[in-house]
Amino acid sequence: MALLSLGLIWPTPNEAQTQDSSLQDIHAAIVQAIGAEPSSIEVSVKSNVLTVSRVNTNLNKADHGARNGEASRIGPVVSFALAARPEFKSIHTIRVQYLARSKPNGAAKIVDTIDFRKSPDGGFVFHTT
Repeated sequence: MALLSLGLIWPTPNEAQTQDSSLQDIHAAIVQAIGAEPSSIEVSVKSNVLTVSRVNTNLNKADHGARNGEASRIGPVVSFALAARPEFKSIHTIRVQYLARSKPNGAAKIVDTIDFRKSPDGGFVFHTT
């Protein structure tokens, strides 16, 4: 029984390929929307959270307000992209993280995190604590 339930948790090869393609599309949309270097943006999904990582940008040295400004441009781009992709219907949070990474693919230090949470109408709204 447990093995049967894994099909509900793990994407099939076709679903994983569709998701990877969709993540590449989301990446491209963000690059275009904010004019960033493609290598400074990473998009990933873990559980019900889609994370956009901004790696080693000049905003790492800026204040939280400046990062909020950029994240507020990223959030709607991702929200729009998710609405058109049924494979992401379970996403409840869009997270924009600003990371400092000293080596390519190395460990990263989180500089800041900005979340957008799914509202009852299905859109994503800036989350404040």
